[in-house]
Amino acid sequence: MKKEKLGRVDVKRKSLRQSLMEWKDSLHWDKPQNVMLAVTLFVLVSAFLIFNNLSVSYARHWDIEWGYYSILLTFLLLVAGVVVNAPFIAKHFRGFMPSGKSFCGLALLLIVFSAFIFGNIGNTHRVLSDETSWESMGLQMYFQHTGGVCNEGVWTDGVLDCKTEVNNFKGKALGFVYSLVFNFMEPNRDSALMVNYPFYILSLIAFFLALSKWFKSDKLALAATAFLGGMPIYLLQSRSASTEVLYILLLAVLMAWYAFVPTNKVTWKHFLLTVPLLGFFAQTRQETVFAFIPFALYYYRYFLEKPYRLPAFVASVIAVSWPSVNTMAAYRGYDFQGGTHAAHSLENFWFNLKTNIDVMMNLNTDSAFGGIMENPFYTTFTVILLLATVWLLFRMIYSRRYVRGFILGITFCVQIFVILLNVSGTFTIDINQRYVLVALPMFALLMALGLYDALVFTTKMQKDAAAKIVAGVACLLSVGLMVYHAPSYKANMLYYKNKLLIEEDFLNTELAKYPKNSVFIYARPWQMLASGHTSFSENTFKSWSTEQFAEWMQKSGGNIYLVRGQDGYGKVNRNSRVVGFKTTDQIDDILSNYKNERVLMEARLFGYGLAIYKIISKKGVSHYAQNFMVTEESNGMIVVNKRFPESIACDYTLNDKKQGEILVSNSADTLILDAAKIRAGLNRVVLSCYMPDEDTLVTYRDFFVEAPNVALLSKLKVNKFFQEWGEPQIDATVDHHKITIDGEPFRYGIGSHANSSIEFSLARSYDWFNVVIGLDDESACGDGAFFIVEADGREIYHSKKLYTTDKERLRLNIKGAKSINLRVTMGDNKDCDHGDWAHAWLEAEK
Repeated sequence: MKKEKLGRVDVKRKSLRQSLMEWKDSLHWDKPQNVMLAVTLFVLVSAFLIFNNLSVSYARHWDIEWGYYSILLTFLLLVAGVVVNAPFIAKHFRGFMPSGKSFCGLALLLIVFSAFIFGNIGNTHRVLSDETSWESMGLQMYFQHTGGVCNEGVWTDGVLDCKTEVNNFKGKALGFVYSLVFNFMEPNRDSALMVNYPFYILSLIAFFLALSKWFKSDKLALAATAFLGGMPIYLLQSRSASTEVLYILLLAVLMAWYAFVPTNKVTWKHFLLTVPLLGFFAQTRQETVFAFIPFALYYYRYFLEKPYRLPAFVASVIAVSWPSVNTMAAYRGYDFQGGTHAAHSLENFWFNLKTNIDVMMNLNTDSAFGGIMENPFYTTFTVILLLATVWLLFRMIYSRRYVRGFILGITFCVQIFVILLNVSGTFTIDINQRYVLVALPMFALLMALGLYDALVFTTKMQKDAAAKIVAGVACLLSVGLMVYHAPSYKANMLYYKNKLLIEEDFLNTELAKYPKNSVFIYARPWQMLASGHTSFSENTFKSWSTEQFAEWMQKSGGNIYLVRGQDGYGKVNRNSRVVGFKTTDQIDDILSNYKNERVLMEARLFGYGLAIYKIISKKGVSHYAQNFMVTEESNGMIVVNKRFPESIACDYTLNDKKQGEILVSNSADTLILDAAKIRAGLNRVVLSCYMPDEDTLVTYRDFFVEAPNVALLSKLKVNKFFQEWGEPQIDATVDHHKITIDGEPFRYGIGSHANSSIEFSLARSYDWFNVVIGLDDESACGDGAFFIVEADGREIYHSKKLYTTDKERLRLNIKGAKSINLRVTMGDNKDCDHGDWAHAWLEAEK
């Protein structure tokens, strides 16, 4: 008996060896395939080296300047792919379609889900910080065609003027979709919130089509679709603004496209659609690029036929995924989460994995006695998923079934492992519960297939009958559990403890009552921008000079408000696994230094006092100074505004030459400059106004007159740069403030930091380079720095060591130069060496 069993085992082993040998022979692996593998590795290593050696400042600069145009090109490539493949799609479309009965079943299911969604789930944000930042990115793409997030800005007549733009390491695809939607709807939060529901419906349709082909069973595909559509977290996010819903849609469309194009019929034309879809897919979540292996393995025979195909595919995918990977490089080492459970560690991986399974298996939250459901995934579904996965693994090992699916699935799961490894991906934190969305399509597939296979294998039931049973079970469970937990959905299950969500909805209603030109100071200004309000952060407000404060008081009609929400109380816990934005100290400073009036206090809804303060005046500063504003020059005119009754007299100069005086009697009087004395290039008007309290207020107004023989350096494109801290800022300091050297403000210039090198290519020949150099007033702690100017690589100026308050005005001969390079080098160290190249402009002799 033992020998007979051993014989059977030997036969099985031999069969396995034979299978492996036959598979290897079928690949026709030879020298061309070795070349293919070597070139592919070269492409991957080259891409890694390029990204890994990018400076953080350069990567962020590239992302903001070119991120929008990169994804726009990907979109145009997608449109071209649809056009090129239209004949193929039209020819094979009918054969791909499931039966009419199954479509009716799908339609009925979608109607049930939709009715439940609109009857029980509010259309609101649920993650907030990320969601509103993507909306702000969409606004920036729509108005400015740049790729960053507008962090602070001003709304004027329905147009957003961004004042501070920053990077975001994910969500660029969703931001681009918003920029398209804003062409047809109001560019704001409410329009963005309407996008995810159609994404949800379309994703279920595409998922059903893909699985109908792969499973060769419409009923089994309907079962998986029912499981996916009924997932709690997916139902909730269908009425939110999560990028993961777009992720599922793109994944489902890719699955449907791969199912539509058989492996023996694929051609290069099909990849014109595949590659841009993968490009958009990569820019939903930053980890998605780690899921691209199965998209190459699926057509491995096609790639093996010609050695250039796989390297070309990999290079193309890297090209369309560039913004995502580039920004990941920019954020490397950015420990925005971690604390005690440090991100980027195996300890973090195991902690997240165990915690997530514990949350998903929480029986109390999936019972009649559990109160509001806190589980992102029904416990019933979790049990089915775990049992189905174990069963399919058993079938793969015992019966050698589903091996190809396992390989594709496990390589797809690499991204999930990266999430668990790199971030605080535990579902005990409500904002992280959306992470499960990236795995939901696979979960739904495993649940349906596992139930079906177990039923067929153990009962020998007919396949069609088994598929009907599984479809019935899936639909009943999804709809039944959904309806059973309806009160939890109405209570915003999973997110009901997040008071920031309630705060946002409350502010959206409350702030609509305030004047349209109001300015709001808030910890999350990008969130305010997405709701259509002009907003700045507390730190920016604190940095305003008296002149800037007076300017915004004038523009807002005295309607500047400080909003103190949840982030305005307590301290940031650096050991927490949650991102913190506590701004308590800044708010306390503002309330101490400004006369204010509390106009609202609401504590009942939040457990903390949501307060709104109207800022009245700056303490210790002349009443006249902070109610006096001078506009920028426009068509040779400058308007002087005052918000007090007394008349004032002002002397003024133009380009250091005294011009005369103006008497300001009205609330607004206009100073008309002598056009004959305005020169091509940089001009400066200085007004010295004598206030009723015997104080003299000096105001600088700079303007640049364009002409063929002059150029403002800050308007030219930076050819290349290197900077050891931060990145060069245009018309601002390296710390995003107004350029000021020894108390003198400058409207134009480049804010840099030691050690740095900023190179400009000159489109034409100039004779003179004019500039004011020095350390900005914000860098009082610096130990001095050197300023160096090079023309065509040749040093033409080297300053002495300049300390804070040191300032030099230069006019350098650069005749014939084709490039100019500005360098700042540190003294003993680079700390606080904020070097300004103020009023830098080029001039050619006529």
